Amino acid sequence: MKKLIILVFSTIGFAFITQEATAQWGLFSSLLSQLDSATYNQYFNNLGQLDTTWSVNQLDGNDVLGNLYDELNNPFPGGSLDSSYLDGLNGGLDMLAGGLPGLGLDPADVDTLLGEYGHVQDIFGSNFDSLGGLFGQYQDSLSFDSTNWAVTIIGFDDLTEINLNILQDTLGMVSGTTLPTGPGDFAGLIGQLFNSILFPDLELAFGTQTSSLKYWGQSYSANSKVIRIGSVPRFNRTTKKGHLNIVRLPIEASWHIEASWNLGRSPAIIGDPVHNGDGSKEFNPLLLSGDFAMMAAPGIGHWGNTSFHIITSLGMEFGTYSPAHQDYNPPFTSYNQGFATGYGPQVGGGFSMTTGPLTIYSLATVAHGGVFHAVLPYRYNAMRFEAGMRFGNIINVRYSTGHVTWQDNDNRRADIKNQVTVGIILQELHH
Repeated sequence: MKKLIILVFSTIGFAFITQEATAQWGLFSSLLSQLDSATYNQYFNNLGQLDTTWSVNQLDGNDVLGNLYDELNNPFPGGSLDSSYLDGLNGGLDMLAGGLPGLGLDPADVDTLLGEYGHVQDIFGSNFDSLGGLFGQYQDSLSFDSTNWAVTIIGFDDLTEINLNILQDTLGMVSGTTLPTGPGDFAGLIGQLFNSILFPDLELAFGTQTSSLKYWGQSYSANSKVIRIGSVPRFNRTTKKGHLNIVRLPIEASWHIEASWNLGRSPAIIGDPVHNGDGSKEFNPLLLSGDFAMMAAPGIGHWGNTSFHIITSLGMEFGTYSPAHQDYNPPFTSYNQGFATGYGPQVGGGFSMTTGPLTIYSLATVAHGGVFHAVLPYRYNAMRFEAGMRFGNIINVRYSTGHVTWQDNDNRRADIKNQVTVGIILQELHH
């Protein structure tokens, strides 16, 4: 594999960049305001700890890209889209309809969430055939002339640190105008997440996930289905000079929500090492996750027809380990009700490269926080690596891995060995 070294000359110049993307920053602040005061303060405390401990190895980004390229040679990288995904969506709706009313939300917000879920479900159904045949139709187009490059960016750590400081300073300014008030006004938030100006490209994606999991002394593996909805990055914005020649850092917001599940029971006792589903129609959620992030992505150079951007992100993340394993080891697990959900700040770094209608991106993120409603002060820690390739405004293929824990000593742990999703970019997702 050839090594492409990109020298960044503009590191110092970015130290005094101001920000655009006012509406996206306002949405970030609004999402933070959904927290109660204690969780809101914990977010910023955890961000301070994360800022001094996180790091990204560029070699990992190249490794994940290599895995993506390998998957693109597979005729069905995300598996085959079949009726089990429709069953999964139906099961998810039933789960939400049964669980949301017990969370203390305003009835109007419950209706909004269920209505939006049903709307997305209808769009998935109406595009089912197109999504199922999408990769086969565009596989030849997902060929990048730089697949043999291993990208090394000189000055990556310094520039990422500078851009993250700018993102943090901006977050401090916008969050200072909003107080935490708790959940509410979901209609307004959803309207912004599905806004065509804030997020011009949205995808519905399906795929597969292979994971290794651990609950206390029990280890098992799972092969699961995945559905994902969220924004698709462009990484094509350019650095601009504004008033008084102040350079403006190009900003792009991103968000996603995804769920993996099995059709069949979840393992509950030792000696049940593999969970592939037993063919029943019972819906069993496995891992849920989502995030929102502001990404600084200035251009750093060209090589032939390929342009390069460095990516630095700051946001928030949640991750849920769904199985309860209630029969595992009483009384130690007697408090386990399932759906252990961690939440905290997220930071990340990576790069993108674009040639014509093709954009490839590689991003590593780290999150650190707590677990909601835990009897003990459990910690949430996550590291995720992803690489994606989009062709025009049509298709986005994403490969990812991750390591997530919800308790000390890996007593709740998920190693996502590989996950591949194939997404169709749809304008009809916009409100």
